[in-house]
Amino acid sequence: MTLQNNMEILGQQIRRARKQRGLLQAELAALVPTRRQVIGELERGVYKGSLAKASDILQAMGLRLTIEPVRFPTLDELSDE
Repeated sequence: MTLQNNMEILGQQIRRARKQRGLLQAELAALVPTRRQVIGELERGVYKGSLAKASDILQAMGLRLTIEPVRFPTLDELSDE
């Protein structure tokens, strides 16, 4: 999975969480505070800003960034195909 894929997934999750909370991008931006354009960039997966700012946005929505290991298939799983 590429960085771009990861950013797109993060953006989709942020958009979903924002909409579930009934917030507009401008309202979320005001909570952080940041510009509405930053929220839009994050949601579209094109954000190139700091991880600290992204973390602030997640925190404003009661979310956190987590890291999980990449799981590769075992040899047994590959040979079953």
